[in-house]
Amino acid sequence: MRKAIVIVGGGFSGTVLAANLLRRPPANPTDIVLIERGTAIGRGPAYAARDFPYLLNVPAGRLSAASEDPLQFLRFARQSLPDADVEDFLPRTLYGDYLQDSLLQAERSAPPHVRLTREFGDVQSVVRRGGEKPLGAVIADREEIPADRIILALGNPPPALMPWAQEVRNHRAYVHDPWTIPMTLGAEHSVLIVGNGLTMVDVAIALSRDPDRTPHLATISRHGLIPEMQTTFRPLAIQGGGQALLDCATSIRQVLSASRQLAREVVHLGGDWREVVTFIRTLAPDIWRRLPELERRRFLRHLQCYWDIHRHRLPPALSRHIEHLRRSGKLQINAGRIGRVVPLRERLRVLWRRRGTEDPTELVVDAVINATGPDYSIKRSIDPLIVSLRDGGFIAPDALNLGLRTTTYGACVAADGRVSEHLYYLGPLLRAEHWEATAAAELRNHAEHLAQQLVVSFAGT
Repeated sequence: MRKAIVIVGGGFSGTVLAANLLRRPPANPTDIVLIERGTAIGRGPAYAARDFPYLLNVPAGRLSAASEDPLQFLRFARQSLPDADVEDFLPRTLYGDYLQDSLLQAERSAPPHVRLTREFGDVQSVVRRGGEKPLGAVIADREEIPADRIILALGNPPPALMPWAQEVRNHRAYVHDPWTIPMTLGAEHSVLIVGNGLTMVDVAIALSRDPDRTPHLATISRHGLIPEMQTTFRPLAIQGGGQALLDCATSIRQVLSASRQLAREVVHLGGDWREVVTFIRTLAPDIWRRLPELERRRFLRHLQCYWDIHRHRLPPALSRHIEHLRRSGKLQINAGRIGRVVPLRERLRVLWRRRGTEDPTELVVDAVINATGPDYSIKRSIDPLIVSLRDGGFIAPDALNLGLRTTTYGACVAADGRVSEHLYYLGPLLRAEHWEATAAAELRNHAEHLAQQLVVSFAGT
């Protein structure tokens, strides 16, 4: 009987996993079923074709979807952009083209006993089955798809509906999805962007593409920190020396102290602090696992916001554009907390407190855009599939509510603590176990390891 691997989600993670399984497949006759809820494989929200040319935040030379071929994406990009360089920040849509092409090439070169099927639909639930296939993926108004293994490659979840947004969630001036910002906003309008991370930058850049029509932009986040700028640095400049960081991973204060000392040494020798951040990223899973839960909580409470702005950086052109908007008075960055947002006819009245004060501040705007980033809490999730899996005991949140409980290769840990032999997860919710699990390089490696594990699990069956 043919084996069936069902991959739920056709964005980066699902596409790269499918390509790996096609290139190095199980020995058994196998069907790989890739299910995408949208209209295109290999894109998802991150790499979707849009009117505005959003840029990748990582240089082209470090975005290969295959670890054994580091410049694969760059070669693909040069087919349409001959002058593209390893340090260039290219359009995200182009990366979606690359993922689609990578899957197509893997499919064409796959042996005849392995087949790829693309399905489009919204998986509502996973069910246990009797017989040869232990699980089934249920798509609304469709026949259940039986599976020997199901991999949840669901991508980034949507942002949370914040308490202050409850009252205006259906108001036309509130935009919950930052990818659907109304491009009718012009210089006569004012916009509040909630959040100061990479999503805020995407929104601000898109709304200011025409200097003569740029609205007045303001942002609010708890700390008012915005991402640092990328530079041309040597990603592999630091070799060795990681044991010192691992040895002090019983205290986040000690890890911070050691990291700062390393950064000072690197800069003193003419290097770049970004080399240190990249080095720490390679150690992050081991450091995270060694830290006691109390120390992890301290990191999340006090240091995560600083890690994020140094870890998730902006292309130089975008960083300069944001700085220009600030200096011109078109963009105001604020630190504070929103207390309430209330309708004011067609506009919204925002009541908030600036960080460090108790005095209330009022802001009236034509639009409020939620750019707080993904909400990784499966406890709060309202996604039908996550709710079904959670309520059915298939998956369980970690102690810090960062994502899913999984084992080394992404096998889901059920609510009763048992490790599933048939249900796996691949994507950013792996941060609960590994912390760093959002960038292409990390997810690519997870996809390769999971593909190998799936092949091993079929051996001898």
